[in-house]
Amino acid sequence: MQPYQRLTGHSKDVSYCAWSPDSSMLLTCSTEPDNLKLWDVSTGTCKHDLRKHDDQVTSCAWLPDGNHFVSGAMTKSISILLWNIDGSMLHKWSGPRVMDLAVNREGTLMYAICSEKKIWAYDLTDKTTQALWSIQETDPITSISLTLDDRYALVNLQTAQELHLWDLENKVLVHKYVGHNHLRYVLRSCFGGINQRFVVSGSEGMLGLLLANLVNWCRELAMNILRN
Repeated sequence: MQPYQRLTGHSKDVSYCAWSPDSSMLLTCSTEPDNLKLWDVSTGTCKHDLRKHDDQVTSCAWLPDGNHFVSGAMTKSISILLWNIDGSMLHKWSGPRVMDLAVNREGTLMYAICSEKKIWAYDLTDKTTQALWSIQETDPITSISLTLDDRYALVNLQTAQELHLWDLENKVLVHKYVGHNHLRYVLRSCFGGINQRFVVSGSEGMLGLLLANLVNWCRELAMNILRN
């Protein structure tokens, strides 16, 4: 197997990437300050080197139209930016340092997890600077994933070493998943399988422990989805 393309241009580690809806473009974030790049996958060329944040860009997410995307950073003055694929900045939000972002299927809502241990919801239709609402968590959050129907969010809690499944419609914690190790690094999780019947998460150290718990996680998540 040979690499399809080799994308070169970041001077430090690539910490995050996001494919466009049609897989023709790729966004990459680096650990170097203020570095977000948009790539043409077919040619391997960098279309835009986007530098409007004041600090490390931690995350990015596409809107479903494939013509817009958002990026989050560790700076409070410009924590989230909305972009056009032509490289122009369309809107900015100031607030807590952002760790991860997610956008719903309609492109109307954006969810951000931040250094204040909260999940924030923003309206992308009128681009108000204030969040619509927030959910307070107990520990630092490192990632967020949405179900296909956008009703549930799965988040990783670092020091608690738990995954939390939130009902975003009712702002209710549905379930907690335990069994993985998460103390030091940024770990991410996602849904998988037919009808997203299981969840999977990275783990520090023992991969076998993570895989052993997938059976229980799958069963528990399916039961919760059926109940709701």
